[in-house]
Amino acid sequence: MKKQLLKSIRIRNFKAIQDSRLVRLKPLTVLIGNNGSGKSSFIDALQTLESIVQKDVDSAMDAHHGFEHAWNKAVSHATFAPKKNRPPPAGRNRPHCINPMSFELSGTMEGKRSGAYRADMEITAEPGQEPDRIFIQHESVQFGDRSRIDRDDRGRIKYEPWPEGEGRRIQTRLEDGESALKDLGVAGMGRWQFLTLIPQNMGEPTPQKRASGEVRLTKDGSNIAQYLRWIQDQDVAVYDGIVESMRFVLSYARDVQPSLTSQLERTVYLQMTEQGFKVPGWLFSTGTLRVLALLALLRSPQPPPFIVVEEVENGLDPRTIHLVLEEIRSAVQAGVSQVLLTTHSPYFLDLLPLETLVLCERDELGVPRFWRPSDSADVKSWATNFAPGQLYTAGRFKDGGKS
Repeated sequence: MKKQLLKSIRIRNFKAIQDSRLVRLKPLTVLIGNNGSGKSSFIDALQTLESIVQKDVDSAMDAHHGFEHAWNKAVSHATFAPKKNRPPPAGRNRPHCINPMSFELSGTMEGKRSGAYRADMEITAEPGQEPDRIFIQHESVQFGDRSRIDRDDRGRIKYEPWPEGEGRRIQTRLEDGESALKDLGVAGMGRWQFLTLIPQNMGEPTPQKRASGEVRLTKDGSNIAQYLRWIQDQDVAVYDGIVESMRFVLSYARDVQPSLTSQLERTVYLQMTEQGFKVPGWLFSTGTLRVLALLALLRSPQPPPFIVVEEVENGLDPRTIHLVLEEIRSAVQAGVSQVLLTTHSPYFLDLLPLETLVLCERDELGVPRFWRPSDSADVKSWATNFAPGQLYTAGRFKDGGKS
């Protein structure tokens, strides 16, 4: 197993989450919990963090229709008021609102900065009737005990020690919404893959990508035909393996191919060969489209380092769920990808080790809390006789395993 890119994360004041506390991640982690418990806020936080790092704060907040809508509303965001003997924290002299949105993460990196890292980011707004000017108030990343980068609320960056041989190429000041973590490769950000598959979009023809370069699968899977065509161009053996696995799922299928048409514009669509006739992608079942996207992603010649799939079991029959889970296990055990899933399926949970599960539930104040059932002695005792899905549906995970 390769080093784990993301070992823990803590999220504060993002959407429904006031404070997730430290959530430890495994090579395979599965989030469970009732609708509205906070799972989606956790996933959205990860996607927002990556978008901030790769683009900027404004671009990341567009998905939420503005920072003020993603900033947790259950806590105060009053103006920070320094009092006697209470100066503002170091690097936070700019007027600001309290309780910033923040992200903390740790893990292990490979390559030029190989080894353990810890990083954090805080985002807030200048005081006013409505959050108008938003800015990154603080960022830091520590690479083991070798080096550290800090950024203050004016965008000034401090390096300890100064990177040798970089000269003037090193930035020492950033715009308000620009992240100091960009291009550092922290946790593999920039290549994370989020999937919320929408089969209605996946079967339709899409414009052909004609310029060279890697094709990334879109979040909704709508470019699956183009993605498969790219895999086929990169490695025929990998593509043939995907088709062979699809034959296990659909015994009547002879072949699945991305087809090109140029009647009006050059588009790509899926086409499946059965006995003597062909079926276009828009007639595929939703389950067929879903499993095809999952297989393609997990077997990609350039697999994402971190894959997040919401409601992975949707549209899949029990036999196909087994197949997908084995593919996920293979990717995780080979160290190819770290995987985070959400599920509502007790059957799927029964196939998993208890240690992979993280339960999200609301406490008596309605605040989302995240904890591992495997940390509870009561749950571990019950798990000697019952599978995780059975315990979950019986309510044995509630209140730390007490009924």
